[in-house]
Amino acid sequence: MKGQVTKRLRRIFAFALCLCLACGATFSSHAAQNQCDCGVSPIVYVAALGSATLYLDAGTPAERVLFRPTDEATQQLVMQLLLPAARYALDRNAEVFAGSIANAVKGMLGELAMDENGDSNPRVTTKTTLPADPAHGIDKDYYFGYDFRVDPMVTADRLHEFIEHVEQLTGHEKVSLRASSLGGIVTMAYLQKYGSGDIDACIFQCCPVLGVAVAGDLFNKKIKLDPDALVRYGVQVLPQVDNGELLKPLIEALDCAGIFDALLGVGDALVNDLKDEIYEQLLIPVFGRMPGLWALVPDVSYESAKAVMLDGSASPILLDRLDYYHYNVMGKAGEILNGAKAGGVRIMFLAGYNMQREPFVESYLNNSDAVDDTIYNAPGAIVAEIGTTLGEGYTQAVDDGHNHLSSDGVIDASTCLLPENTWFAKNMLHSTVHDGHRGLYRLFLESDASFNVHSDARYPQFLVDDTANKRLLPLTSETDPGTAGMEKPSCCNPVDWQALAAQVIALLTDFICRVVPALQNAFAAV
Repeated sequence: MKGQVTKRLRRIFAFALCLCLACGATFSSHAAQNQCDCGVSPIVYVAALGSATLYLDAGTPAERVLFRPTDEATQQLVMQLLLPAARYALDRNAEVFAGSIANAVKGMLGELAMDENGDSNPRVTTKTTLPADPAHGIDKDYYFGYDFRVDPMVTADRLHEFIEHVEQLTGHEKVSLRASSLGGIVTMAYLQKYGSGDIDACIFQCCPVLGVAVAGDLFNKKIKLDPDALVRYGVQVLPQVDNGELLKPLIEALDCAGIFDALLGVGDALVNDLKDEIYEQLLIPVFGRMPGLWALVPDVSYESAKAVMLDGSASPILLDRLDYYHYNVMGKAGEILNGAKAGGVRIMFLAGYNMQREPFVESYLNNSDAVDDTIYNAPGAIVAEIGTTLGEGYTQAVDDGHNHLSSDGVIDASTCLLPENTWFAKNMLHSTVHDGHRGLYRLFLESDASFNVHSDARYPQFLVDDTANKRLLPLTSETDPGTAGMEKPSCCNPVDWQALAAQVIALLTDFICRVVPALQNAFAAV
């Protein structure tokens, strides 16, 4: 009897062993089939602010887009403010007008506000799906969008899950990252939290790794309107947006006529009247507890911003969250980046410059790509203010045996966190890429770890963004656009008022076509 039991146990054990071996062989065969040996890691595009649409009550009959607001919602907001604006012009009651602005904007964006811990209203969500197509290559990427308001350390968890999914989907052990703008902050949070073991290469495209001065200024109530900066912004940036070519000559003509100075005088008075009320009634309660926006505040502005923007509703949990990112990610950017590079990750920074940044904050003279500061997108760089140089006879700050001074005298890259891996493109508009950029990215992704600013004569450290021909050119005396767009327009030349009138009519026609439907809807509602 005992022998029969032993024999049965042996048979069961043998059967189980065979089953395990068979399954193991099957799984091993499947894993081998799932491994891709194309030699090109799949690329994950970590997108910019606004990369994911935010919904209120998604999937229900009451679903509504919160961010980015629709044209219809924006038009309705304008309609709501027409009567309060007219009333303010008569009675100059700043508190009432600010309340009208706050109520109207809250009606459109108020649900975006985070709670006392910096967490979202559960009714506000994104619609995210994981990719299903395993096809990948050097010119294809997997899009990672996210809620810009959320703590970057939380978004880093989602990015980690996304990366693991892409690796499994494509049969690769690593991915390459191409981060754009705020996506660079998410990428830095990921590297700090999860390390670089799953990363082959990383491109930081116009990424404010060390913050954005506009965020620091706004969070410190440092508002300033400058007519020259506004004109430069109009001349440089607006031609690249809808109707921009029509606006450019109009702005120049208004400036020459002195109208801008008068308008901005009114604007300054308006800001002085409304600023404190707008902050108290709108900006602080709606935007003051968003960890994603706090991650944009540079170190020089951070502690003072907390005193301005955090009211009594901010909890210790929120403060810990904000401080953790600021001091352990932004504050240790050099350590994180150099650690990743030492671990074999190929890294590239690309920063734009020579563009007028937003003309409504005190840092309006910072050199930028029209949105982010060059000193923060190329972390550690020394950069002259817009329209100026570092000065005749300037000497490179760090003598490392390589030249890191731009030929136009604007930038010293020797102080960058990664001086050999940081490129600059003159006249590059924020995160606006074309075939020229893609050619540089392709070369970088196909190269080995030794690729740097000295590797290819076509792509030296300092470039010119030739948008008209969709190419990047080496910055030389022949290709340098100089300070075109930096000077005030000449008011000595006669204005072609007939052509200008035609342009104004075209702009008004476009405006009417957009606004009339909103007016009709408003009257219909009444």
